[in-house]
Amino acid sequence: MEKNEERKLENSFRFDSVTKEQFQSFISTAKEDKFANTFIAKCDMLEAWDQVIGLWQDDELCGAILSTLSKRAPLVVNLQLLHTFYAHRKKGVAKNLCDRALLFAYYVGADYFRVSAEIPAIPFYEKIGIEFLGKQKSGCQLAMFKVTASEFDKIDYTVDDVIYKAATKKGKGGCVELFFKYEGIDKFFE
Repeated sequence: MEKNEERKLENSFRFDSVTKEQFQSFISTAKEDKFANTFIAKCDMLEAWDQVIGLWQDDELCGAILSTLSKRAPLVVNLQLLHTFYAHRKKGVAKNLCDRALLFAYYVGADYFRVSAEIPAIPFYEKIGIEFLGKQKSGCQLAMFKVTASEFDKIDYTVDDVIYKAATKKGKGGCVELFFKYEGIDKFFE
């Protein structure tokens, strides 16, 4: 592909809102699009369709993301849902959507960014630079980090007391197995 064609292709992508009906209309019968139904169900449960952002190429939806912002301090952007439609896999759609979510977190002044990833998605998140804290009861893995930059490769993944508390929380959301050792504030009281 020539440089002008590549530039034209890049310029044809845009971020925009996505309705439930639009999202549903792009689901294929491919098994790789099966998660799209989970996306719909969870988004319905959260009543969050007004927060879904899609990456569009002309009039075609390539993928969508739902990131929510907590209502109280510390402010946490939680990457709730991410789906790239099968026809658009391996084109950078998911990475672009994640980059936009982090940029959103940075510009709204969020303190932390949180991801609970299912096992098949973990290699993708690690590839874009996200480091996981541990394994959750659901089998997912938890990542949480301070929003210190607007790009994943510039994030400081140092665990602080807030992150440690989230990772070791009993019940929903916490980890049953940690991938790190943290002494935190306790080291001053030994």
